[in-house]
Amino acid sequence: MMSSGRVALVTGAGRGIGRVIAVRLAEEGFDVGITARSVKQLTETAELIKQRGRRVVVAQGDVTSSGDVSRVLAGVTIALGPVDVLVNNAGYLGRYGSFADSEPDDWWRVVETNVRGPALCTRAVLPSMLSRRRGHIININSLQGSRSGGTSAAYSVSKAALMRLTDSIAAETTGSGVVVMDLSPGLVRTAMTDDRPDLGLLPAEEWTPPEAAAGHVAALVSGRYDALHGRFVHVSDDLDSLLPRTAAHPDARVLRLVPAGPDDPLSDA
Repeated sequence: MMSSGRVALVTGAGRGIGRVIAVRLAEEGFDVGITARSVKQLTETAELIKQRGRRVVVAQGDVTSSGDVSRVLAGVTIALGPVDVLVNNAGYLGRYGSFADSEPDDWWRVVETNVRGPALCTRAVLPSMLSRRRGHIININSLQGSRSGGTSAAYSVSKAALMRLTDSIAAETTGSGVVVMDLSPGLVRTAMTDDRPDLGLLPAEEWTPPEAAAGHVAALVSGRYDALHGRFVHVSDDLDSLLPRTAAHPDARVLRLVPAGPDDPLSDA
């Protein structure tokens, strides 16, 4: 296997999408730092990475804790080197139900995990990426961020906020060599989705294999699609055809308030 000489850090890598992404990056030649709250699950992921002939660092931690994030990054950097690719995958779906019936602490835990987590991890790796003028940050997002919440208001709010975080960091890093993107993996059957009775009723064709998201991550961090900097990408996208379409429309695949018409005061705001 050809070595890329690069290092990836994947959060929420103990199971599900995160595990598949971490293994795929190892197959692409990355050494991989993996973090999650369960050491047992991380150990299982680590073994899969070692089988691909790559180095791996297991770093248990909570992405909503600034202390844990600093410790995780230090461990990965000392053992493997500076992080070239960060995949903010760790997430929490929250309890099923209406906003009126929601439990406030659980509601806020969704937002903290899905927004504070990526923010802390990105803030941790960004100075090194900027100084080296290279790096990719992939935020695992969801179409729910652009749709009404229904029975998952906290999740929708958190993913909309993550879109704005991606957009804001992209604006700050344009031309720096650091590329930031959102990736929606589609509806993937994981332990997290298995806890939701509403999702269990969906037909098989609605579900997406986690390998599809891993393939998109591998493509996005290859450098071939850096023109999608700051954009929202879905796992069903043909990336080669998406490039010219987004180039022709500056506000395509970004979170924007669209004016109601030429007489709307927002059109000049």
